[in-house]
Amino acid sequence: MAAAFYFLLPTLPVYAVNALDANNNQVGYIIGVYSLSALLIRPIAGYMLDAYGRRMVYIVALVFFTILCASYHFSYTFFLLLLIRVFHGFSWGIITTGGSTIATDLVPESKRGEGIGYFGMAMTFAVALAPYIGDQIMGQNNFSNLFTISTIVAIASLVLTLFVKMPKVSTGETKVQLSKMFDKRVNRIALVMFTGAFPFAAIISFIRIYSDEQGIKQGALFFIFLALGVVIVRLFVGKVMDKHGPSTLVAIGLTLTVLGLVWLRYIDSFWPLMMSGMVLGFGNGIIMPTVQTMAMNMVPIERRGAANATFFSSVDLGIGAGSIALGYVAEYYGISMMFFICGIIILFPLMFYFLFVRNHYHKHVELLKAEENNA
Repeated sequence: MAAAFYFLLPTLPVYAVNALDANNNQVGYIIGVYSLSALLIRPIAGYMLDAYGRRMVYIVALVFFTILCASYHFSYTFFLLLLIRVFHGFSWGIITTGGSTIATDLVPESKRGEGIGYFGMAMTFAVALAPYIGDQIMGQNNFSNLFTISTIVAIASLVLTLFVKMPKVSTGETKVQLSKMFDKRVNRIALVMFTGAFPFAAIISFIRIYSDEQGIKQGALFFIFLALGVVIVRLFVGKVMDKHGPSTLVAIGLTLTVLGLVWLRYIDSFWPLMMSGMVLGFGNGIIMPTVQTMAMNMVPIERRGAANATFFSSVDLGIGAGSIALGYVAEYYGISMMFFICGIIILFPLMFYFLFVRNHYHKHVELLKAEENNA
């Protein structure tokens, strides 16, 4: 599923520029509108997953996701491309919220960090391989083949989904309430992810264009090295989280992200670009599973859909707002300066975590354990 999506993520900006004559401002909207539409649907998705069960919601959303992969064949104008991205964002928001919720249900509490880390590696392999493969399929603007293969891979994911034995978890509650769609216990964690997602909006939107500007061939290999960094740290970061808690991991992950972004500001050749990608992969590979595990540890099982919706909504909002805002920064100040500014932005979640999140997290974990023991 993720591979079908990531074939398109870094290549659609190239499609927009080369086939639809878009500029840097508009490129930001390609990523931004899908993220914002995913943001809008996630609260509803979390509610539906908790109220109606995981399986039906997930499969229906994946069917729509597959149909929308095929619809890119008909994106003859920039407006049509944006329209498809909006609806693709809706389906993406549901299936990613659902998939991570199902995975969390399947692993025991004592191994939750490790389990989420391994599950995330599946997405990581997609992030690693799909952008580069998509770039090779696209070649010299062969966008039709790109859209066709994306659709075929999405169909394969739909078939495989039918064989997954998903746990039966549902509240049976049908009354729609806004309070049920989010979980305020994870709001502070969500703010960390909102600001932390900004730089990845910049990377997704502009790294391919940036490498071309710098005269670096095979710039799409950046995603391979990014994912390699993620895979390396995810082999052990979940176990560290389960045994020692999140704080040291968060500090290391965000610091590495700052260093990787600042380094991007000064690269001018192939290997520095690849190495900065690996450093950013280390940072992302530490932060994502650690912070998501924190969110899951703070809520009971029947609220995991809502908690995941809150968590991923913050990521979507960060990527969506970041893509649009940073598109203007790139247009007026240059892409290299934009990466440097992103590095400065990451200092905020680093400080916010230690001031407002760390103690808040431990307090709610202890409260939940007390409630479970009393029950």
